[in-house]
Amino acid sequence: MNRSYYDDNFGHWDDMHDEDAIAYYNYVQEVSVEKECEGCHRTVKLQPHYGYCDACARMRESGIDF
Repeated sequence: MNRSYYDDNFGHWDDMHDEDAIAYYNYVQEVSVEKECEGCHRTVKLQPHYGYCDACARMRESGIDF
């Protein structure tokens, strides 16, 4: 069974058949906190040291400025 995994830190998690990958996903969820994304200003669940959600981080990496 292929489940869909998504979070605001990394977006969609592919190939979630590996137990280690699922364990890491669960860890990321445990340590993430609700905060405002510095790009879109939505309230998202991110790791404390992240400032941008996955969507905004990808736009920044593509050269889009906020």
